[in-house]
Amino acid sequence: MWNLGEAGWGSVCCQIARKKIIKPMTQITITSLHKTYPNASTPVLQDFNLSIDDGEMVALLGPSGTGKSTLLKLIAGIEQPDSGNILFDGESILQTEPNKRGAVLMFQKSYLFPFLNVEENIGFGLKMQGVSSETIQAEVKRMLNLIGLPGIEKRRVGQLSGGEGQRVALARALVTQPKLLMLDEPLSSLDTSVRMNLQAAIREIQGELGITTIFVTHDLSEAMAMSDRMAILLDGEATAYDKPDVLFHHPPCVRSAKFVGVVLFLEGESSGGWLEAADVGRVRLKDESKVGRSVFAIRPEHIRIQKEATKNSLKGVVQSCLFRGEALEVLVRVGAVTTHARLPMPTPMFAHGEEVFVQLPAEHLFEVEG
Repeated sequence: MWNLGEAGWGSVCCQIARKKIIKPMTQITITSLHKTYPNASTPVLQDFNLSIDDGEMVALLGPSGTGKSTLLKLIAGIEQPDSGNILFDGESILQTEPNKRGAVLMFQKSYLFPFLNVEENIGFGLKMQGVSSETIQAEVKRMLNLIGLPGIEKRRVGQLSGGEGQRVALARALVTQPKLLMLDEPLSSLDTSVRMNLQAAIREIQGELGITTIFVTHDLSEAMAMSDRMAILLDGEATAYDKPDVLFHHPPCVRSAKFVGVVLFLEGESSGGWLEAADVGRVRLKDESKVGRSVFAIRPEHIRIQKEATKNSLKGVVQSCLFRGEALEVLVRVGAVTTHARLPMPTPMFAHGEEVFVQLPAEHLFEVEG
């Protein structure tokens, strides 16, 4: 667990509130951004658009190679776009030198200077700005209190744990009061317990300081826990962008739905509150006005497996049944389709080959774009 010292996390939060920085927040607008690397056959970003509100924390979620880190590098000025624009508060930053953009990028590794102690690492950016040593010392002390590590100013980098190193790196990023904080998978190399505590800490600090933040991750649970909104990036495009609970329960398209864990998609003709789904049969819908070709989906948590036929149930055969502690995962063959349900415990185990009925509650079926 994260050791916050004698003061404890409650005291740290009070310190954050007392020391809150009053600063103008920044709105980020990205329009029609294109980027193709030399010798690459396809663009890493294509017609990419995103708008981030003042003080908002947005997670960029997607598998490796979808352009998440590239986007941060374009904003930071490490890379240049082929076309498109990036605006801070309505003004383009593409012609602004990287060190004058007010955008700070924190990487997966802390990249602390090994030849400097903690105080010197945190205060490095202020020193480059010509800030007085007295002010630097005061700001370093304040930042260490902010991240829950008071009194370690003179500690060497080699004496820090992985979690402590990332917190010091965060303090170094925040001490210059950037317009935009960008975090590129900063927690991916940490142990689970440390990672979860840092998720909460970063979210708390970001919210208190009101700094507009972009957080890159490939972990769905992390994105949902930390963001005000999250964007799903697939093949260089933002295929979905909304609040975490909305994207989790009602992703807009098949590609985004698959990424957030939906595996059952029913395609067919809708009419009179029924869907004639290819491969599985007739399924009742909540919306009786829907007419025409459509695709509906349902989350694994909303599927029910029963031994008796019930309303809106389809006959199936159990392929596997796995105990996951907090849930039971059942893989079922229904017609020509194989899907899985995530059943809450306690739930009796099902045997391989057992005939069951898969219930699809109409209220949990939602339409997606193909």
